[in-house]
Amino acid sequence: MDMFLGPTPMWYKQAVIAALVLNVPAYFILGPLVTSWIILFEFIFTLAMALKCFPLQPGGLLALQVLALGLTDTYHVYDEVLHGLPVILLVIFMVAGVHFLREMLFKFINKVLLGIKSRVMMNFATVVVVAVLSAFLDALTILAVLIALATTFYLVYEKVITKVGHEPGLPSDDSH
Repeated sequence: MDMFLGPTPMWYKQAVIAALVLNVPAYFILGPLVTSWIILFEFIFTLAMALKCFPLQPGGLLALQVLALGLTDTYHVYDEVLHGLPVILLVIFMVAGVHFLREMLFKFINKVLLGIKSRVMMNFATVVVVAVLSAFLDALTILAVLIALATTFYLVYEKVITKVGHEPGLPSDDSH
């Protein structure tokens, strides 16, 4: 049981096994239509748990079970993979690209942030950067950029707080 689905929590492993086991009697008792909806909700559950558990293995097991139960055929699976593959590749390469450009993005944004002394100008610069990003990138890539920058800024913040500490008397306005 330790090797099944890797380091995911035990309750998640048991839920996936229970779903796979109970889908077979559900197919024969409730019929293919109801079982298809049950499997769809199980797949959505695996995606909803993506922050804690890797959803590809249980999703793949559910897809194989759908084929084994005869709820679809291999021609429909091939057709869906054929149409979805460009989107999957786009996501993979965009996220990988953002990951490798994270340091450069951090240095660029850091220079912009440290160069601006006014909150009004900071807000204006943020709106301009977001407008430029949204004009040339899709929403998923923008989200990946924001996540990469946020995690990098948090790491810098954490390093500063652990070395310097928090000083409660610092001003919070634009006076420098």
